[in-house]
Formats: sequence, C-alpha cells, structure tokens
Amino acid sequence: MATAAACLRALSLVLLITSTAAFVTPTSSRRISATCETKTSTSLAGTIRFVGKASANVSGDAILFNDDDENDKSLSKFLSSDASNRILLGTDDTKLISSAGDAIYECYQGGVAWFGLTLIPIFVNRIERGTEGKVTTSIEEARTEIEGGGGLGGNALASAMKRSEFEGRTIVTWKEGESSYHIEGDLVLNLTIKLPRILPLPPGFNAIGSKIVERTCRERLKQNMIDTKNAYIEWAETPTTK
Repeated sequence: MATAAACLRALSLVLLITSTAAFVTPTSSRRISATCETKTSTSLAGTIRFVGKASANVSGDAILFNDDDENDKSLSKFLSSDASNRILLGTDDTKLISSAGDAIYECYQGGVAWFGLTLIPIFVNRIERGTEGKVTTSIEEARTEIEGGGGLGGNALASAMKRSEFEGRTIVTWKEGESSYHIEGDLVLNLTIKLPRILPLPPGFNAIGSKIVERTCRERLKQNMIDTKNAYIEWAETPTTK
C-alpha cells in the first residue's frame, strides 16, 4: 500500500543520507550502531537492519448499508473487493501478475534522486482477503532499479542496494455498523542492507535511521488511513453502472 511504498523509499533515503555522511567522516571515528553487525569479511563492512512499526486509525459515518449486493456501498464491500486495490497498493503504476487466489501485483514506485542516481523501488505485492473484516497487503519481493551514474560513491550505493532485502506488510481491519465505521491500520517494515567497505557506517547512523523510519511510518500510515477513507467515500458516491 501507499504507506509501505513511502516508508521503503524513506529507508532507501536512510542509506543515501548516511552513506553521504560516511564520505565526510574521518576514518578514525568510532562507529556507533546498535543495529550494525560488524563483519570480518574483506568485502563487507557491516549489515544494516532497520525495523519500522506504526499504527493509525480513522472513523466516519456510514454511507449506505444495503443487503442488495449490487447496490451495497458499505465499507466492507469496498475493502473486500478489487475496487480498493489501488489505494491498498499505493500506486497506479501496477501490473497484475496473478489473480488465482490472492491478487499479486508488480508495483512501480516513484524514483528517489541522489547525486546523479535515480533509485526506482519495485515491489511485488500480495493482497490477501481471507478473513472477514481484514485485508493484508504484503511485500513478496522487492528490487531497486538504478538509473544514471554517480561515480565511485554511486557505484558503491548501487551495489549495496542490489544486495538489499525488503520485507513488510500492512494489515487493515475495520468494524462497521449502521451509523458509523472504524478503520485500523498496522504496519511492519524491515530493511536489510549489506554494505561494501567503501560505505562505512558513520557515527550516529542508528539514531538517524531510526528517526527517519519511525517518523515516516507514523506520518504515512496516518495519511494512508485518511486516503482510504476518502477513496471509500468517492467509491460510495459513484453511481453503480449496470
């Protein structure tokens, strides 16, 4: 969904910011990071592991509760159907890979620019609707396309991003009555990047990364709940075509 896309782009920016700092940090400086596992390998300097979690919710007045499936404009109808896929995926640039069972999409996100490079996150997302009142959007696979050339630092960054691993899911649950509804969102994101030695971890790396990830998770999930509510209202107010 949009939240996962935005937060994973933010996780990419963590690497961009801290790797930039690494080039201006004296090599004698002590490295500080509770999430960094130092390696003895001659090719890798360490492993970055970030975990982002957030929760948000939104409520509204019920628009229409109708037992007639054809004219049903309830929130449950919206989130249980393909009509909500776009808002769950967070992008219009998608390609349906499989509709057998859970819907699986390939989703292209907006590029992240940095010193002549453009990082384009691409996620394979699964939308699971197996439980009533719940829909889960999970990242099954992720890769990053890199355009342009950024010199020595850019090449090192490109190499690191190719070794990155993304995991994440957003669970949306809802309760609906005849007069109101309530939507709850829970997000979990994980990013692992094995760094080459040319991109050492600078002091304060963990603090910088944690602040960016946690802030982005909270802000984007909150906004996504609002966007979900607005998308539902727009869908509900659109006349049903026969």
